[in-house]
Amino acid sequence: MELFLALIILAFIVLFNLRWTWWRFFKKGLPVLVYHKIGYPPENSKLQNLWVKPEKFEKQMEYLNKHGYTTVHFSDILADFKGEKKLPEKSVLITFDDGYENNYTYAYKILKKLNAKGNIFLVYNTIGKVNTWHNTRSEPWINMASMEMIKEMSGSGIMEFGAHTMNHPNLLSLSPDMVSWEIRESKKQLETALETEICSFAYPYGAGAYEDKVRTEVLNAGFVFDFSFKQGKTPWPWERKSVPIDRLFIKNDENNLDLYLHLTRGNSRLI
Repeated sequence: MELFLALIILAFIVLFNLRWTWWRFFKKGLPVLVYHKIGYPPENSKLQNLWVKPEKFEKQMEYLNKHGYTTVHFSDILADFKGEKKLPEKSVLITFDDGYENNYTYAYKILKKLNAKGNIFLVYNTIGKVNTWHNTRSEPWINMASMEMIKEMSGSGIMEFGAHTMNHPNLLSLSPDMVSWEIRESKKQLETALETEICSFAYPYGAGAYEDKVRTEVLNAGFVFDFSFKQGKTPWPWERKSVPIDRLFIKNDENNLDLYLHLTRGNSRLI
């Protein structure tokens, strides 16, 4: 019986250490959180981990406030990068990929309530439409934020925006000409619509972030910052010519212990 209990305790310890990587070394760098959908997933969705419920998102933002983190905009990291104004010591960049209507309905209003800052990467051709790149066998299409919503958020001082291509393709599957168009046109259209510089780009699916030809197109298009979908924290100050900025993917099934480990270790799990 004692051996059985010892084995159960050992198994628990092993599983705990695989699930929560508290034992990793602290990692320096700029923590960049990445969310997708803030809301309630449709029934039978196979993309549950792309959703975070509003109540959980609010608790995560409250955790940041309570533990001395300062949420920042793309324009804040741009000022630091240019040497114009240093970032606060415990800065965190909150990003949302794609530009869903629920980012406006839930995330924007929660951030506004808490006086926090967020940043949304927009897929230009789906503004005011639906996320047609999703396979409906995984989850029904959902609404994207309208231009009216985007302009309200932009004018509020709560949200800033970056580009996420025109149509959300896998850039590695396109011809060089189409890669260039997806990248450059998204910057051009967003700058025209929002009448402001769009300095940041995120690669759909993370595809191309670590491919020299694709990444060169992004930097040559005039984006100062490019963001991968690789899990981790990138050292700051950042070597722009060397690597994109990695991010910390916040999933539906994670809690504030996960958030703490993301922020401090650059990952919260092995499994």
